[in-house]
Amino acid sequence: MITGSDSRRLLVIEHGRHAPAGLLADWAASRSLRVQTVALHAGGPFPAEPDFAAAVILGSELTAYDDTLPWLAGELAFIERMLAAPVPVLGICFGAQALARVLGARLYRLDEPEIGWARVASRSPGVAEGPWLSWHRDAFDMPPGATEIAANAVCVQGFSYGPHAGVQFHPEATQAIAASWVRLVTPPLGEDVTGPLLRAADGAWQRAAAHAPGLFSAWLDGGLTGRHTG
Repeated sequence: MITGSDSRRLLVIEHGRHAPAGLLADWAASRSLRVQTVALHAGGPFPAEPDFAAAVILGSELTAYDDTLPWLAGELAFIERMLAAPVPVLGICFGAQALARVLGARLYRLDEPEIGWARVASRSPGVAEGPWLSWHRDAFDMPPGATEIAANAVCVQGFSYGPHAGVQFHPEATQAIAASWVRLVTPPLGEDVTGPLLRAADGAWQRAAAHAPGLFSAWLDGGLTGRHTG
């Protein structure tokens, strides 16, 4: 639910130019939210004060437990300030891992990356079961006091903590964004992954795009809120 001092401003923390807001930006426009982006990959500074209606932390190819990243300590500290404000925070993939870390959860490397279309067991009416684009090699345990809102056989896929939430999948992603990730990934992905993802998606992109606004709105409007202690 909107609680910040500026009820029309949405902060977006971006870690790479190939991981933009995508469908999130379209949804924000539909809600008359003004997006302010901090482009960490371009040296963008964190705002002096966390006085936003809400904030979204996007994904990254990097690792939320790699303390050699020059901006990570500052990002974790800024997340702590937003939680204290309180500014509702939504973490997506890397963003969910960073949020989980601030809340005291363990982060870890998966045995195998989860890349492709994922379905989840939803514990919240605000989270559709999928398909959702999944693209990650790290995961997190449930933060202490958080509520699980989605999971599958690979890992926890989503949690809520008061007005805050994190999802491991990518509700913001478009086909063009995913195609750019395919071009950049090393070593290259095989046809067994890229085919179903791009050339033979069989309507998955349209279904994911239809699910995304409901998830974003459920978060902002308090529909993902879970009980927590601490």
